[in-house]
Amino acid sequence: MENKHIAPLIELASRFEGEEWRRAVDEAGRENEWFTPRQIEAAVRALRNDLLRPEQLRAWLDRYSLAEPTGKSVGIVMAGNLPLVGFADLAAAVAVGCRVWVKPSSKDRALMEYVVRALRQNGCEVELLDALPAGATGWDGVIATGSDATRDRFARQFAGLPVLLRGARQSVAVLNGAESDREVEGLSEDMFLYWGLGCRSVVRLFVPQGYDRTRLVARLAACDREVHPKYEACYRYARAMAAMRGERVVDGGSFLFRQVGIEVGPTVPKVGEVFWSEYRSEAEVADWLERHESALQCAAGAVPEAFPRRVRLGETQHPGWTDYADGVDTVRFLLSL
Repeated sequence: MENKHIAPLIELASRFEGEEWRRAVDEAGRENEWFTPRQIEAAVRALRNDLLRPEQLRAWLDRYSLAEPTGKSVGIVMAGNLPLVGFADLAAAVAVGCRVWVKPSSKDRALMEYVVRALRQNGCEVELLDALPAGATGWDGVIATGSDATRDRFARQFAGLPVLLRGARQSVAVLNGAESDREVEGLSEDMFLYWGLGCRSVVRLFVPQGYDRTRLVARLAACDREVHPKYEACYRYARAMAAMRGERVVDGGSFLFRQVGIEVGPTVPKVGEVFWSEYRSEAEVADWLERHESALQCAAGAVPEAFPRRVRLGETQHPGWTDYADGVDTVRFLLSL
């Protein structure tokens, strides 16, 4: 039997157009200066191509027993670092028939408000919150995403409720020197599509010793990328600080490569920078990924098969339904409530 909750999600794919949507995009740019129309368009294109096609939705939900709506009440607290970054959680709750209360980030309210309104018009039980409840919620569970500090706060605030809490993670890529031009273009998107601000943005490269970094920089510099004044300011500041301190970096004209030893664990670079680590063997990379798996969202490229969230270059910003954040199955969490 067809899951009746698929229909509103399928219909949503056709709603990202028209005057009302354009107003939401304009408002989103005022809410968050990092959001540009091109970036929002990329996020919507990923939703349409990677998530909202009927066959993709059916293949995803056929993995679960969804005979009847759960009727459970779920609060979803969303991040706002990327356009519509909390959509997958909302869609999962809608798909299993939950009643949903959404608290969007103030940095991504206009777009999420538009989506919630579209789902409500198709019969979904979704409410938008201006603020989190100060006391008891009556919810059966909570999904909340934020920084590590806010994750700890959510744990205290929702103590006693089943919670799925997500903190900060990052993504990396492993190169071997045999990357095609198409793969390098994909790597450029993995690193720069969202200015390196998302947990699926590649912020560190692992390369074999002797890798020709100058050639890679030239190939990346030739890739098409959007110019953004805030990003450019961050890049120029990072470049100036590196020069003032006498630090060794490789300047790509719009980004910096900063080398760190492979013994260094996951570290967040400045906006405009990407870390670079050399490895002696594939086993060395495999060991690093295994030791730091809990801090990683995904790894792209020549990644050892044992790593659970490996993707091809150019795919980090295109997760499918089962590429759950932090590797935790959101649908199973909701069905367990």
